[in-house]
Order: sequence, then C-alpha cells, then structure tokens
Amino acid sequence: MYLLIKQLSVLIFLIPLVFTTPVKAAPPALRVASFISPLSPQNADVIAPWIQNLKKLSDNELDVDFYPGGSLGRHGDYQLKLLLDGVHDVSLIVPGYTPGRFPDNNIFELPLLMNSSLEASLAYYRMIKDGYLRGYEDTKLISVFMSQPYFLHLNTPYQSLDDLKGKKIRVAGYLQAEIIRRLGGTPIGGTPVTQIRESISKGLIDGTLLGWDSMHIFGVKHVTHYHIEIPVTYTPILLLMNLASYESLDSKHRTLIDQSSGEEMVNHFSTATTALALKIYEETLDQDGQHFITPDKDELSRWHKALSPIEQSWINQNPSGRWRIKGLNEILTAVRRELNTDNKS
Repeated sequence: MYLLIKQLSVLIFLIPLVFTTPVKAAPPALRVASFISPLSPQNADVIAPWIQNLKKLSDNELDVDFYPGGSLGRHGDYQLKLLLDGVHDVSLIVPGYTPGRFPDNNIFELPLLMNSSLEASLAYYRMIKDGYLRGYEDTKLISVFMSQPYFLHLNTPYQSLDDLKGKKIRVAGYLQAEIIRRLGGTPIGGTPVTQIRESISKGLIDGTLLGWDSMHIFGVKHVTHYHIEIPVTYTPILLLMNLASYESLDSKHRTLIDQSSGEEMVNHFSTATTALALKIYEETLDQDGQHFITPDKDELSRWHKALSPIEQSWINQNPSGRWRIKGLNEILTAVRRELNTDNKS
C-alpha cells in the first residue's frame, strides 16, 4: 500500500511538468515567390520540383509555400525589396531592375559575347561564387540562370540596319539602351516585361529585345512579325534567399538547401528554358505572316562594328572593369572546355 501511494505521489508530481514544459513551435513556412507565370518552365519545371524535393529530403520537416504568378507581389522591380524586407524568403530576381544593387551583372549583357544560355548561366554562377560581382554579400545565393539569347523582334519590316533608325525599342537597363542606340534605334525604358505586348499593340513601341521563351510567356509573339536572327544579348536572373531566413534554419536544413542548389539547378533552368524557346521558335517559324531575317556577312559586319565599342565603354565605367572582363574570359574558357563548345566567331 505504501509503495502504491509513493508511486502515485511521483506521478502527481510529474503531471504538471508534462503540461508546463514548452513545446518547440514549428518554424514558419518558407515563402518562395516568383512574379512570372505559374506555367513558365522556370516555375513549373525547376522551382516547383525544387520545393518538392526539399520537402521530401527533409521528411516534410521543411514547410515551403510557393507563390508564383506575382501572387506575393506582381512587379518584377519590387521583388528584391520584398525579399530583403522578409516578405519573401526566396525570390526570383531580375538584377537589371535594380542596377544600383548589382552594378556588375550587366557584364553579361555585353553584346555578341556568349554562345548559349547554358554557358552564360554557368559563367554567371561562377563569377558570383568567385567574388567578381558585387551585391550578394547579405543574401543567400540559391541559383542563377541566364535568359535565352535576346533577339530583336519588330512589328515593322526590316531588311537592314537602316530600317532601325528612329524605331522605338523597349529595353531593360542602360546596356540594352546603348545597344539599341548604337544600332540606330530609340531605346524606350520603363516598360515592364509584362506590358510589352500591350505597348506594342498600342503603338507605344515598335519592338523589343527578348528571348523566344519570354516571347511565349508574355505573349509578345502575337504582336511582332519580323525577327532578326542575331543573338544580341542575355539577361541574368537570380534565385536568392533572405539571409536571415536561411540562417534561422537548423543546420541540417541549411545543408539540404545547399545540396539542392548550385550548378545542378543552373543546368535545370537552362534545359527547361532552352526546350521551350526552341519549341516556340519552331512554331513561329511555321506561321504565316512571320518573317525571319538572317543578315548576310556584310550586314553582320555592320552589327559588329556598331556594337564593338560597348565593351571598352563598360570597362571604362566599371571599377576594376578590366579585372572583371579578364575573370569572365577565363571562366568562359573553362566552361566552354567542359561543354566542349567553340568560341563564338
């Protein structure tokens, strides 16, 4: 009897501890945001599977919510602020919308420099990791991808550079503006990519620099009919994580994010966007009323002559610009060797 009373006493003593010991709260869900269409290859084929993989690898300990299509902020130029303010934990960022923050990224917009989106993307990732590009110090780099090559698309006839004189061409950033200016056109800034189609329809602009995947995603293929087959430039794009959000995670979850990111994800982005770009290009090629202009050798020489001074101008304006160009060329050489591709002629 005494033993039973003693056991009951111990149990009664422990009951308050059971109910008063604090239970560790589950961390809030990570918010991954993208301002582009949920059906885009970047979202559907790369970011969404990446999220599912994180959940699987963590045995669903990592709670991650996805907000594509601008459902957590529509405009591309607001995405970085939303990330830094903690509204997003992970966000798709176009550095060209905030050039003051990423002053060196437009090295990848220098014209007629790259062979493909994949080589440009890998070079971009390595340039950041090797410290050549400023602006990443207080964020966590998840991945990067380079747009598909930007071609010039017009809604007016084109036969030679003479036809670009005075044409209003939508641009993003000063380097694209300089490209169009040197080609004889009039650069028009301030038009979000989501409004290009409407702006062409209303006659506010005559054309744009854009990749074929984006031509489809943003509907621009429906309002342009003349496509000049010179891959002019690229636009770098980032998947960044709020550094405080990253550091708030358990070490094992940080490791999962590290292992699921990087160059493997870079390859996935490039593969997905390249497949879509090729599909849209081939579909448009077969449509009536679409004109694809391949400049001859003399016309191509005019393009190169018009655009060649831009690299030296960039070097002159960028602190340590020559060092950054040297680093890019060294990294591109290594990437091309790995990919077994030749230099652009």
